[in-house]
Amino acid sequence: MFPEPRLAVGAALLRRGLAKACIDLSDGLSTDLAHLCRESGVTAEVDEMALPIHPLAGSLTQEASLHAALHGGEDYELLFTARAATRVPKRIVGVAITPIGRIVRTRTGMAGVTLVRADGARGELKPGGWEHFRQA
Repeated sequence: MFPEPRLAVGAALLRRGLAKACIDLSDGLSTDLAHLCRESGVTAEVDEMALPIHPLAGSLTQEASLHAALHGGEDYELLFTARAATRVPKRIVGVAITPIGRIVRTRTGMAGVTLVRADGARGELKPGGWEHFRQA
């Protein structure tokens, strides 16, 4: 199985007017979500338990598979936001849609992205994916 660009999903999101913002996850969820939040002037909360973990990650430790889900890239998936009142279907052009968190208004001292752990603990999710212009 190879990654497949989600061109049809992106087109359907646009055509149906479902997405308020959208980005591909080629640089990793933590990094691309931080970009989306910064450009949109919002913050996000990601629920650890809602993250889809690929079945082949079962051979990794729980922390290693979580790290791969948060910071890995090159999977061609789309991350999009929708208004709270929008009814988002469970599938779009045959691709499963997985809600993984929520967008919240930015407040002083609040992290750009917060990870809500399985035990309820909350902490800043710092970008850990690929940064194209990382300074040495």
